Amino acid sequence: MVMDFIEDQEKARSRTGRLVILFLLAVVGTVLAVYLVAAGVMVAMTQSEETPASWWMPELLGVVGGGTLLVIVVGSLVKTAQLASGGKAVAESLGGTLVHPEDRDPDIRRLMNVVEEMSIASGCPMPPVYLIDDASINAFAAGFGFDSAVIGVTRGCVQQLTRDELQGVMAHEFSHIVHGDMKLNIRLTGLIFGIMALGFLGYICFRFIGPVLARSGGGKNNPGPALGLAIIVGGLALMAIGSLGTLAARLIQAAVSRQREYLADAAAVDYTRNPSGIAGALRRIGGFRENDLRQSAASEFQHFFFTSALSTAFATHPPLADRIARIENRPTSEIEEAMADRSGASEPPPPNAAGFAGSVASMADRTSEVSESREVRAAEQVRESIARLGEPDADHLAYARTLLGSIPDPVRASVNDTIGAKAVCLLLLVDEDAEVRSAQASALSENLDALTIEEVRRLRKTVATAVGRNPELRLALLDLSMPALGRMPEEDRPRFMDSIRAMQEADGRLDRFEWLLGRILRKHLMGGSSKPAGASVRPNRSIALLEDSVRLVLAMLAWSGARNETEALHAFREGARRVRIGDVELPDRTDCSVMALDRALDRLRRLRWRDRAVLLDAAVETVCADGHGTLAEIELLRALAAAIECPMPPVLPGRLSS
Repeated sequence: MVMDFIEDQEKARSRTGRLVILFLLAVVGTVLAVYLVAAGVMVAMTQSEETPASWWMPELLGVVGGGTLLVIVVGSLVKTAQLASGGKAVAESLGGTLVHPEDRDPDIRRLMNVVEEMSIASGCPMPPVYLIDDASINAFAAGFGFDSAVIGVTRGCVQQLTRDELQGVMAHEFSHIVHGDMKLNIRLTGLIFGIMALGFLGYICFRFIGPVLARSGGGKNNPGPALGLAIIVGGLALMAIGSLGTLAARLIQAAVSRQREYLADAAAVDYTRNPSGIAGALRRIGGFRENDLRQSAASEFQHFFFTSALSTAFATHPPLADRIARIENRPTSEIEEAMADRSGASEPPPPNAAGFAGSVASMADRTSEVSESREVRAAEQVRESIARLGEPDADHLAYARTLLGSIPDPVRASVNDTIGAKAVCLLLLVDEDAEVRSAQASALSENLDALTIEEVRRLRKTVATAVGRNPELRLALLDLSMPALGRMPEEDRPRFMDSIRAMQEADGRLDRFEWLLGRILRKHLMGGSSKPAGASVRPNRSIALLEDSVRLVLAMLAWSGARNETEALHAFREGARRVRIGDVELPDRTDCSVMALDRALDRLRRLRWRDRAVLLDAAVETVCADGHGTLAEIELLRALAAAIECPMPPVLPGRLSS
């Protein structure tokens, strides 16, 4: 399925191209409409029987076209700039408030548990969650990428859906995060605002500028009233043209969004193996006479939502009955009749969809009984995880639930608080050597505030015991800490990163996990070496153009799991054959520093999508050359996948028959 995921990304790029074409057509139509109005005015003013006026006026077209394009481009740029912070800007525009994971409200706790499970199962960083105080049932995912993604949920969605239904909705939204739909939606919002800006300009002319001039005193030397009347008429014309632009914008929204909703529904069923969950949520929504979102910005962002946020003639989502019919493989007419007969009550699922609700829980119990070493995974498990790229299934969800259940309660509570999250991240770097630990303690006393130091002391033994029993908790705890760390004031972040560096450097070397933790934190809190949210990195480089970076990554993976140079060379050759870079030499271990790996991963963000699949397959073969993958190798593999925006689900201890 790695190719399925990559093909989805290529399709996302083609959809962006289609969006640009539709936008350009709408712009051309808008320019022509403005020109026709202006030309009509000129013809009416200059028309005479002796000299009939021509409708073709190149100079007027240049002026009108330039002015119209300027308004559209400026409008698009302004809206895009407003959304530069990613999903946070969308959520706040819709009146959303950030949910604190330590909130004790049972509905909020259930929501956060579901999002945490989906995050770990999909391999995505834990997104912040925003609550919109609205009675409608709806949700959205927004952002430019994984680091700027947020989940938004209405209060009605949290309060009125069962856990299975809520999980189906969240799985649908995570599909949008994983498959690149969010970036397209934000770009669509910016472009559409530019088209609609002409109508806003017309409203300003009609409502404010024109009336002010029209009320000014007349006279030979004061053309104000006449000019004001002309501006009012012109404003009305621009408002009419803006209405046509709005119509075009809604059509573009519908054209781009509808098919993606079907695909996200199918992915949600794959994630949860529970079609009755998402189908039940759609049925509940269908039972409302009105499920409109009462937020002024809803029309701008309605293509983001789980279902239509407003009742409009040009819906951005397919009909509910069609979606349910596809999910349950039943005739649409049968679904429509059932929904009408029951007046929207939650209809029992058909026999072939029943029985899934308890399957995840039972698989979680069975997963916890797997007796394989937690330090090693069989090669087939590593290959299967990369094959599920972007498409985790119910076993991954069950494993995530088990992993979360193994986190001690004090630690689970602490990662939801900024001070506690800082302490947990620092404790993940505590060294086994007593002298190094002493140096780390001294460094913390110099860099940290008293509250964080006290929290470090309180959690030290608990974190050490939990991670000692299950080293895989390290990445899980790091992911769970991200929302709380994201709430850290900007001015406190450099000092915290200084503490992280001091912990890393206390023993005079930087191991793989220390590097990985530092890279993730630096990118999340400081921006790292990546570009700002919304900045475009064109994925247009081939493996041949980035061969040095590819060689370094494969060599790092080869050395990471090898006991000697012979084993490292064998593993490296296995990977090199997959990427077809020839019989190249294995870089020396000293060349594979973590800083060099950092730079290589940043460069590989330029790799074109179809070559990312080849690179990941090569990385897996490098790791599995000895028949298994160690935890250190798998962490590096997941770091590579995350760096090139290919979220990798966790590698399961053993696949279970359902």
